[in-house]
Amino acid sequence: MISRIRMRIFIPMLFLILLFPLLSWGIFSSASDWYMSRLSRQSLEEMMGQIRIVGDRLYSGDEEVSRDEEKELSREFLSQIRAFIRKDRPRAQLLAVNSRLKLTYPKTGDYQPDTQAIYEVCREMLLSREQGKEGWEDIQEARVGDAHYLISLYETESQANIRGKYLFCYVAVPDTKALLSYTGALLLLIAGVLALLALAAAWVVAGSIAKPLQALCFHTRSIGKGRFTRMERPCSIREIEELRRDFNRMAGELEQLNRQQTAFFQNASHELRTPLMSICGYAQGIQCGVFPDHQEAAGIILEEAMRMKELVDGILTMSKLDGGRVELNCREMDLAGFIRDELTSLKGMEVAEQIQFQMQEGPEPVMALADRELLERAFRNVISNCVRYAAGLVEVRAELRDGWAAVTIADDGPGFPERDLPHVFERFYKGQGGNFGIGLSIVRTAMEYQGGRVEAYNRAAPGHGAVFVLWLPLKRK
Repeated sequence: MISRIRMRIFIPMLFLILLFPLLSWGIFSSASDWYMSRLSRQSLEEMMGQIRIVGDRLYSGDEEVSRDEEKELSREFLSQIRAFIRKDRPRAQLLAVNSRLKLTYPKTGDYQPDTQAIYEVCREMLLSREQGKEGWEDIQEARVGDAHYLISLYETESQANIRGKYLFCYVAVPDTKALLSYTGALLLLIAGVLALLALAAAWVVAGSIAKPLQALCFHTRSIGKGRFTRMERPCSIREIEELRRDFNRMAGELEQLNRQQTAFFQNASHELRTPLMSICGYAQGIQCGVFPDHQEAAGIILEEAMRMKELVDGILTMSKLDGGRVELNCREMDLAGFIRDELTSLKGMEVAEQIQFQMQEGPEPVMALADRELLERAFRNVISNCVRYAAGLVEVRAELRDGWAAVTIADDGPGFPERDLPHVFERFYKGQGGNFGIGLSIVRTAMEYQGGRVEAYNRAAPGHGAVFVLWLPLKRK
């Protein structure tokens, strides 16, 4: 199901914000029960530990004692325990039961609200134990009404009817549910306010993400309609800001490409119009009998037709390279052998233009990865450009340089004008004496298509002439 990004972010946040108070309530309730039970158990164990210490000290002797001595020890035992209670005031309470299961401590006037009820529970536990119904664990749990208690027993080894035969320590475990019920309304109000604030924040955050994306969609639709607008307003989210910058960069590149294509068609139309007008003019002249020498007119028509063919072939080549429709077949090849073959094929140009091709060979072969057809097209276009401006010499050499295979082609002409040098590889840019302005752009596209590059510069003084370098990757290792 398709939904808006704002709702896709907000709905899970809504679920989590509503779920968190419930989870917090449950966790807090469980943790409170455990913590209060632990504190109560610790208080009870502290009280029982003190009782055992006193008991072990008073009843540690092995000699037999009389009943009167047992009673005296019991009174001393209770006295020390009461002194401990008065001094340290532990949370745990004490019950003392004599041998006849009568409550001897605390006295009637010192009863706490739960003393009698706890005594009844303890008495029932003793009776059940004496009847063999159940054993006695270190700490027993009991409920008196709605209250929850932990109870522990210390039994004095004595045969006489002493007042402290059974010492019960007990502690009430605080009821956290009652606490939560008292504070529940307040906590619910606080949770509700915080939930509303969190939902508002989630809605704003989701909107801060959704709005830039909606703006991107709007500008994308504008690009589809040919309006290359930019997103000027920055975004505070790093990823969306990077997306905005990339979008603006893409829009700029598309706008530049659109201008190049427009200029391309305008220039192509202009370049085709001139030979077409010439062909039409001479054809009409022949038809009307204006040119008595038909051979001369036919020669001009053929020359202009070949000029058109050259231009169309160049345009088609660039179109295929731009569209990635040229099947790349890069193979390892000897550049020196390639140059010799090409210069042999161009002997006719050498004779016709009265130019000398000179090849400089290095001491070792230069192997490179290249597509032979693309490299041949680039090499011949550069040679044609050099021949057009050379005074009489074009030098070619292949060498290894900076981890690349380099084919250097240089002429002895005037070189590039400084204003033209940055634009020599731009499409339809014609310098002084240029032909169509696509030959060198084909060179750059063909070299980059096969993983290489091309550069052009003038020879350093006192020399003169243009220098082209075709860079190709080396053979595979």
